[in-house]
Amino acid sequence: GDVYKRQSKKLPPVIAGFEGSGKVVATGRDFMSARLLGKQVACFAPPTGNGTWAEFMLTGSKLAIPLKRQMDLEQGSMLMVNPLSVMAMLDIARKMRCRAIANTAAASALGQMLNHLCIEQNLTLVNIVRRQEQLELLHQKGAKHVLDSSESNFKKQMADLFNELKVSLAFDAIAGQSTYDLLEALPDRGEGMVYGGLSEKPMSVHPGNLIFEGKKVTGFWLSDWVAHQPLLKLLRTFGKIQKIMTHSHKTTISRRVTLQEPQQGLHEYLKNMTAGKVLVKPSAT
Repeated sequence: GDVYKRQSKKLPPVIAGFEGSGKVVATGRDFMSARLLGKQVACFAPPTGNGTWAEFMLTGSKLAIPLKRQMDLEQGSMLMVNPLSVMAMLDIARKMRCRAIANTAAASALGQMLNHLCIEQNLTLVNIVRRQEQLELLHQKGAKHVLDSSESNFKKQMADLFNELKVSLAFDAIAGQSTYDLLEALPDRGEGMVYGGLSEKPMSVHPGNLIFEGKKVTGFWLSDWVAHQPLLKLLRTFGKIQKIMTHSHKTTISRRVTLQEPQQGLHEYLKNMTAGKVLVKPSAT
């Protein structure tokens, strides 16, 4: 079957990890696999079986991308999910001919990369964060429009800005109340696209948004997007991502943990996700 199609949750016991990087030490005999032998690659974990938090792992040749010489393994380990999601979001916005878009949890690694590329591509972006220090961080990184959802007049600020800039698409990593607020703020015929559930709460939508204002809520799942893209387009996209991550926008790393410390690393990451990524490294000391 198609390796990119959505799969049910893996049943434990199973090794965790969706993406990673490393050197290919063994392959099958087919051309697509054998061409990767000895190369450093970024990869997705297979849809079934063990993940990337290991010294050795097995994945499919279609799920591994050779790294350019200037791309190190640490940055390569974060090449697949967030950067490719950002490129997909920009592709969706272009196809929808959006004049302006919005994004929640905008101080995340994904949010910072989206902000960076929107500035480069002259696409108006409204960044939505949850704390004052996150607002200041994004302003330091060149963001023009940043809203803090903890402010008392946030909802009015958001509605006014969305209408002023004609925001037609809002990406939402939080769900729950966040999705409701975005739909309320979007102009008529606007779309909320949910790509995460950080709130761990179900969404609700006012029926008037859908019936009388022509708004809609959809979901974004990277695997589904990838499954519908031509191979050449994906290869070009990965080339662009590596160029960006090598020259103009490296992902911040806050900590490296060993294979014996992933639980501790997760706790530290959840305390301050804005500080940067935590890498699981078999060789970390």
